[in-house]
Amino acid sequence: MNNNSELERIMTDSTTTSNLLEAITLFRMAVGDGLNDEEFSRLFLEDATPSEDGFTLVWLCDGWATFRVPPQNMLRWYPEIGWITPAKEAIAKSIAQDCGLSLFEPPDEKFPFSPAHSEGHHHLEMSRESETVVIAHPRYLKIHLFDSETHSPLPLPKDLLERLAALYLEQFAALYRTDYQ
Repeated sequence: MNNNSELERIMTDSTTTSNLLEAITLFRMAVGDGLNDEEFSRLFLEDATPSEDGFTLVWLCDGWATFRVPPQNMLRWYPEIGWITPAKEAIAKSIAQDCGLSLFEPPDEKFPFSPAHSEGHHHLEMSRESETVVIAHPRYLKIHLFDSETHSPLPLPKDLLERLAALYLEQFAALYRTDYQ
């Protein structure tokens, strides 16, 4: 297969696939390195406002795709100050294990303008070895799609967004039933 027909296939696939992570990856491969992340994000978002399972791409930066998530009831994430609910932790742990990732629950960074008495919340991170791959927060989702040095796509499950939807959409949470639900 020659390079022109391969490029044509990638361009077609990036606009016809229903898998959002695959569409971003294929589109990035199709446009090459002639666009910086801001230009790529604007061009990709102008083609359409792509979404999948309630996630909408907001931006691509330094190999990370940031997504808007469906509206969340914060009490389903944080029943007490700071800590994530056991049900969300159990879902995230199951997803991480299925994907061969480790799960962590680091605190959100506090900013200098945060009130001194305020308790920081935590978010969920899924990592492979020492590299964070997913950051799940009730207000956003970030997925590391491209290696920052080689710019090549990272090996991720094709259904990663569908799996992560269980954290954000009740109808998907049933896929990861736990004792906490």
